[in-house]
Amino acid sequence: MDTPERRRRPFYTEYAWAFDLLIDRPVRKECDTIVAWLNERGVFPGAGVLDAGCGTGRYARELARRGYVVHGIDMSPELIAEASRSVGSLSGTVSFTAGDISALPPARYDVVLCRGVLNDLIDDQDRQAVFGAFRRALRAGGVLILDVREWEATADRKAREPLFKKSVSTDRGTLTFTSVTELDTNRRCLILTERHSLDDDGSESSSDYRFVMRCWTRGELQSSLYDFGTVEYFGAYDATVADGSTDRLIAVAQLPAEP
Repeated sequence: MDTPERRRRPFYTEYAWAFDLLIDRPVRKECDTIVAWLNERGVFPGAGVLDAGCGTGRYARELARRGYVVHGIDMSPELIAEASRSVGSLSGTVSFTAGDISALPPARYDVVLCRGVLNDLIDDQDRQAVFGAFRRALRAGGVLILDVREWEATADRKAREPLFKKSVSTDRGTLTFTSVTELDTNRRCLILTERHSLDDDGSESSSDYRFVMRCWTRGELQSSLYDFGTVEYFGAYDATVADGSTDRLIAVAQLPAEP
């Protein structure tokens, strides 16, 4: 979904080159779990995967290394450029294009993976549209795997820990990222104020941005997945972590197979 927040947010534009440096993820470990979930549902290497909101392509490349044919889509041309630069020997099994995840081709993929994107959708209409796009993009028996921020646990954590700050050394200088979160409890939203500061041998530049994310409740997610067949919920990309035990909510849904 091409939201104003994703079009302008410095994390996705002028600082896309630093995204992976600032946001660490246990990509291999989480892909172990993703592949296990797919295998349990009869979706094996060779299947077609859409990474919807792929960012810099970390998960797409890892799944391609494991034998899946992956296409990543993201509305940020800058993030897609970063993803495309790192394809290397995986060319032919992973590809990337800039585009809107609410406008997907019908019945093309065996898997849709959507990580960390759906919180950017503020309006109910946009949320409904993207789930409709996911439903149309999946073949019969296809699997949808997604994660969102669960409102109550996220609000509790952010009330206690509103500040996130991280500095990294880069070939362009020392980059410091700071994020402060306020809560809008009436709308179940997070109001985030972010700053990227780059210090290159005493010459400093910075970008500030303020935007809104809307969290989810389990009931809202269940309503959006009502026609996706069988759905399981987890608290992490780890089958041993139950939903409700973290501030994340992961859903794994599988459409009915053709008769």
